[in-house]
Amino acid sequence: MARVAEGIGKNYEEAVNDALSKIGLKKEEVSIEMIEEPKKRIFSILEHKQVKVRVTELEQKIEKTESAPSSTAENKREVKELTEEDAKIAEERVIHFLNEFFEKMGLTLNIKPYVEEGILKFDVTGENAGIVIGYRGETMEALQMLAGTIANKETKNHVRIVIDIEGYRKKRIKALEELALKRANAVVAKRKSITLEPMSPFERKAIHSALQNHPKVKTVSTGVEPYRKVVISLK
Repeated sequence: MARVAEGIGKNYEEAVNDALSKIGLKKEEVSIEMIEEPKKRIFSILEHKQVKVRVTELEQKIEKTESAPSSTAENKREVKELTEEDAKIAEERVIHFLNEFFEKMGLTLNIKPYVEEGILKFDVTGENAGIVIGYRGETMEALQMLAGTIANKETKNHVRIVIDIEGYRKKRIKALEELALKRANAVVAKRKSITLEPMSPFERKAIHSALQNHPKVKTVSTGVEPYRKVVISLK
């Protein structure tokens, strides 16, 4: 049976270390679940802050996993051939939405739409465009999700939307692919699972995609947001 322990600390790392010390395991050997974190309140500076986590040995079956993309009905719907009519409707709606959003932020940015592999993409550039990226692309991802919803309100088929700001997405995916392969090689060499640091959904997807066809390793996500991580292990 997999070992489980709970840890308490003033911050996330301290709580994790407390839990690990109780069962004598390392971070890469467990899944970590946040079960209590400080609540933001008025005069919180006077209150005792406490973070509580639960660690579970990775031999246990992990629930609520997030693996590499599969050929589900939703994915099949997304990769349908993009028609000129749907592309035009989606493009107009997304550009209108983005321009309004940027205007409210006091930004004047350039938006370049184009179709690549059946996906409607938008490259955004301009002065101070980095503000819209956010920490590790979180703001950009939220903007993309909203744009996707708005774009598909009047289209006949689902149109997949991808937004990249100042080339951040391409650069980050390349870096994550390199990281994934490097960690996969380490897993194969040491024959031991490796748990990556907490990542956003966009970053985790890049890791899963990079290794989905790897002959010797597999990936799975574990934990809860915003501390969800990817575990790379032998098949």
